[in-house]
Amino acid sequence: MKDFCERNGGRMMEGLVLIMFLSVLLEKIMQLFKDIVSVIPFFPDKFQPITLELLSLASGIILAYGTGLNAFEIFNVKFSFPQVGMIMTGMVIGKGANFAHDFFTVYAKPKQR
Repeated sequence: MKDFCERNGGRMMEGLVLIMFLSVLLEKIMQLFKDIVSVIPFFPDKFQPITLELLSLASGIILAYGTGLNAFEIFNVKFSFPQVGMIMTGMVIGKGANFAHDFFTVYAKPKQR
């Protein structure tokens, strides 16, 4: 992992910064949607959290696809179908900035031997 980071450090940092930026951006957009959904009179309260969660995940996946962002390629992890990496990256983005930070803190941590 260390050799990969030294060779691709700039590309890795750019990808991680883009993921964090999109996560923060989407989190703020979802805050607006939360305010909008909460004032819809005919929308039952019990459906609001799941609706916002699905909207957030779908938006994250759309952002990842739209930018061609695949976090797993940043870490040199290849899937047979690159779309899987984009979908999973979109899910990380869709969960928000805190989740993205926690995900990459754990995933990028050097493994203890």
